[in-house]
Amino acid sequence: MRRLAGVAAVAVAAGVGAGAAQAANAMQAATWCGTTTTQDRPPALTGRSIRVIYAYPSDGGDRSAELASQFSADVDAIDAWWLAQDPAREPRFDRVAFSCGLQADILSLRLSDTAATLQSSAVRGDRIEAQASAATGRSPYEKLLVYYDGPVDDADLCGEGAGTPGGDGIAMVYLGACTDIPSANIAAHELLHSFGALPDGAPHACPDTRGHPCDSEADVLYPFAMPGTTLASLVLDVGRDDYYGHAGGWPDLQDSPWLRLVSQQIRLTLAIAGRGSVGSDVPGVDCTASCGTDWDAGSAVVLEPLAGNGQRFVRWSGACTGSDRCEVRLDAARSVAALFAPDRLGLVVAVAGKGKVTGAGAPCAASRCVRTARSYTPLRLRATPAKGWRLAGWSGGCTGRTATCTVPMTKAAAVRARFVRL
Repeated sequence: MRRLAGVAAVAVAAGVGAGAAQAANAMQAATWCGTTTTQDRPPALTGRSIRVIYAYPSDGGDRSAELASQFSADVDAIDAWWLAQDPAREPRFDRVAFSCGLQADILSLRLSDTAATLQSSAVRGDRIEAQASAATGRSPYEKLLVYYDGPVDDADLCGEGAGTPGGDGIAMVYLGACTDIPSANIAAHELLHSFGALPDGAPHACPDTRGHPCDSEADVLYPFAMPGTTLASLVLDVGRDDYYGHAGGWPDLQDSPWLRLVSQQIRLTLAIAGRGSVGSDVPGVDCTASCGTDWDAGSAVVLEPLAGNGQRFVRWSGACTGSDRCEVRLDAARSVAALFAPDRLGLVVAVAGKGKVTGAGAPCAASRCVRTARSYTPLRLRATPAKGWRLAGWSGGCTGRTATCTVPMTKAAAVRARFVRL
């Protein structure tokens, strides 16, 4: 029997190394065809995500290519198991599109500490958490699932995890320990700790092992694990009365924003005009051209424009208006358009006869003056005739015979003021 220990704030649990037990849990797993990365890739799914990290000591070898299929199988296994437990929800793992479909986006991280330093359970968890968080930016929209590939001083203490229901969190699996326990079991257990389990108030909390229920050995969050147990044989909160889908007044992990609402997806359509891109505060929108994304019903998304070089953001339209902060609540399908334009546009001012045109920088009294003006900012021009002359009329971007005209500057423009003798 392997020891799993943990609390919602500082959790410790069993993990696994590379062994035959891991393969037993690859339920409905797609064959790995991807590549690991040292840089984040845009997520294929929207919303708060779970990032998968392979971490190894500074004096260790990078085996991410060798072990990636195991991690990918764990992700697929946990997905399939969770959907079997709750068909309405699944963990929102960070995935990327490869030739064989969506698979886990696995970040390879070389730690700054040596294997000897990280061997000690007294410092290992804190050091890995600090460096993994620094490498990923410790986003409040991300939980981390870290597989550590290095020697450990306790073969029965196989991982650590911590987190809060609405903030960041981390689950760690130690590949050098508990090689007879499927890693998918341990990753699922530790993810629950990163989500905030076990909440205060849970009626079956173990009296001597914080963060775990003690009402059934079949519970995935039970503090001990038996070799040979598969993830499929474990239950997500036996009796549904401690941490998932319960009727009590304490926090319920079923409401976690890191769970995707499988059948309640709402479309957000984004149209982009001009040279610029639009991102979102919550991961999901990262568009340089018009795009569409799907979100959990009820999501609130803040869109952020980024103009290209020499460009500026002009305005929103559709579900957002103006040029300030754009927050979209997806209680129904929404469409938003973002308009970008060159920061300044060309303006040619021509004068026929005796007079001048002011309003676009230096006055123009010549037959042809070249100016620039801020785009999408209406420009007011004034024609002033010389003594003994009068304005006969405007042409080009201005019309009429009044002394002033307004050019919208939605594109490069040319205007001509014609003066004649009195």
